[in-house]
Amino acid sequence: MKAKFIYLIAATLSQTISFAADWPQWRGPLRDGSSSSSAPLAESWPEEGPKLLWESEIVPSGDDGGFGSPVVADGQVYLSLVWHRDVPTDSRTVNDLAMRKIGARKVNLPDELIAKMEETRLAISPRLRGSKLDEWSKQWVAENLDNKQALLYGDYVISRFRKGKLAFPIEATQKLFSIRNKVFPSEAEFISWINAQGFEEETAKRIIDGVPATEKMADDVVISIDLENGTTNWKASLAGIPSGRNSSSTPCVADGRVFAVGSNRLYCIDSKTGKAVWDVFIDSKGGASSPLVEDGKLIALVGRLTAFDPATGKMLWENKDISGNRASPILWKPGKRKMVVCNSSRSVVGVDFASGETIWEAPAGGSSTPIAAGDRIVVHAKDEKVGLAAYRWTGEGVAPAWKLPKLTRRSDASPLVKDGQVYLFGAEMRACHDLATGKKRWKEVGKHDISSPILAGGNILAYEIKGSFLHMVKADPAKATTLGKAKIQALRCSSPIIAGDKLIVRMADRVACYYLGK
Repeated sequence: MKAKFIYLIAATLSQTISFAADWPQWRGPLRDGSSSSSAPLAESWPEEGPKLLWESEIVPSGDDGGFGSPVVADGQVYLSLVWHRDVPTDSRTVNDLAMRKIGARKVNLPDELIAKMEETRLAISPRLRGSKLDEWSKQWVAENLDNKQALLYGDYVISRFRKGKLAFPIEATQKLFSIRNKVFPSEAEFISWINAQGFEEETAKRIIDGVPATEKMADDVVISIDLENGTTNWKASLAGIPSGRNSSSTPCVADGRVFAVGSNRLYCIDSKTGKAVWDVFIDSKGGASSPLVEDGKLIALVGRLTAFDPATGKMLWENKDISGNRASPILWKPGKRKMVVCNSSRSVVGVDFASGETIWEAPAGGSSTPIAAGDRIVVHAKDEKVGLAAYRWTGEGVAPAWKLPKLTRRSDASPLVKDGQVYLFGAEMRACHDLATGKKRWKEVGKHDISSPILAGGNILAYEIKGSFLHMVKADPAKATTLGKAKIQALRCSSPIIAGDKLIVRMADRVACYYLGK
């Protein structure tokens, strides 16, 4: 599929820049979350946090730009995103974004439990509020929901109790979901449908106000930013399709080219000029899989795990055993066998690098990226019966080494391995386990969820509380020692990266660079 790229040279590339160690792809140079830089880093931060060096121009995120992370190569910061914009329209559509704005959320709870929740909500006294209401609500959740229900929907129940009579009606939510993504040709037809539902006046107004008189248009964009000063070098853009926050891929830079997953395409541009090299259509909308380039192959999970020729975009092989568009592949070379490992929807799968044929499959699944450590593969699984697990190479396939089942709402964060220890900063905790046996070294509560931590200078850097804070914790199996904590307001689901003594962070509306050196 051909597309016209538009590029803008906004600044002259410096010829005297001293290049820092690169972070050219998702999870770094070795795709394991660790930095290869030897730059000396500070072991503590001042009270105000690391020094801010620069901020980029405005770059959207979330529903308008996804949650992909930046990368660094040859003194440039690169970010790929699906850049959305609003344009006026006569039509009206109740899409997922409108649903969230309205407050309509569908939950998988028994009808009788939902009815009891709503009866309780409407009966809450207005005198019960603040911390007392929160305590009472938590107790109600504990008494009426099982552990899994409480984990998945406890916050939802509590939020409805806080809103009291102002919470969006359940029956109205059900009616809205019956027309989810339906396009009404005009506002008049949309309002006619609303009037026919018998909604109360306030509910009808809330729906009308929540559905915009605009529609989303989108472009697949790669931005090049100067690592030294944050100025934009160029932007490459091609017409895409709206895909919302699901498009959250991180690009890969290799051999002077930037490879990116867009709204419905895989594409390649020249890393110096921003000019198009090629782009191909993929049968997968809004992917979050981050491409891997290795030895003449470009590999990504784009509906199915697929290898392409990085020179032309031509498909080389496709593995139908690995489906999805959120997980990212890694390379694993135990012994003389070279394979690609990637999570699928319900399992983790190893395939032959050359042919793409499945070699082994094991329980796991989800969007977390596995990590290779010698003859072990460690994976953070969506399957609660697996949890955090390690598999060992047998010479022909894998066998379970250990597993730590856990009930958690989030299993997206990817683990780290250092000096024979596995570190997990995610799923509302931080923990350290022995790589060989799975034995717990330490574990404590931590408000880490989707973002993946990184390892630099012997310390772990991880976002906490939806990206509000950056924590620096010593990678030590003896105990968890916090060396620094800074308010940073990073983009929640993205991950930090290191380039020499610089920390690159994606914010909600821009990219920022901080100094971490001594």
